[in-house]
Amino acid sequence: MEPILDPLFHAYSYGYRPKRTTHEAVHRVATAIVQWKTRVIDLNLRAYFDTVRHHLLLEKVARRVNDRDAMHLLKLMLTASGKQGVPQGGVISPLLSNVYLTEVDRMLGRAKEATRNGKYTYVEYARFADDLVVLIDAHPRHDWLLGAVSRRLREEFDRLQVEVNEEKSRTVDLRCKESFGFLGLDFRQFRSFGTGRGERTTRRS
Repeated sequence: MEPILDPLFHAYSYGYRPKRTTHEAVHRVATAIVQWKTRVIDLNLRAYFDTVRHHLLLEKVARRVNDRDAMHLLKLMLTASGKQGVPQGGVISPLLSNVYLTEVDRMLGRAKEATRNGKYTYVEYARFADDLVVLIDAHPRHDWLLGAVSRRLREEFDRLQVEVNEEKSRTVDLRCKESFGFLGLDFRQFRSFGTGRGERTTRRS
């Protein structure tokens, strides 16, 4: 199924995909910080892999896979692990987890393009499976984007019946010496001595 489904995934989805790495996801986030996208929506999903709804997932796959036997086998694999969720350690589970969140990627992609000003955009994001961060330009005139994107994200997750872990989710302002974690790294911003330019540094958490 991977050759059929993977081309549908968004360019900024990096998790468990051929020829895509964690380093590329980290680089995208770090580059956005250097470009002064320093307000960060750091979302944590509650038990994401255990809460994927089978009927919604099967509907999404069936739009592209027109094979009754393959869909029957997929249904057996899903229901063998319970009434919801994808099988822990299952060979196909990473692919299915990306299928399920494709609409979230598309929404964020539209938000990015809607804020484009030439080559620059005021919104950037990266997703690695259920690890997602959205970065927004620091200028005060883009304050509204923070609330708008956060609200739309929650709407998309509500449609998928995926619960946001509010205790672990937060909004971070790197200009205020705050930091956030992504893929095992801590991100923060600092000023390079003598240049006045904003830079970023990372360290393992």
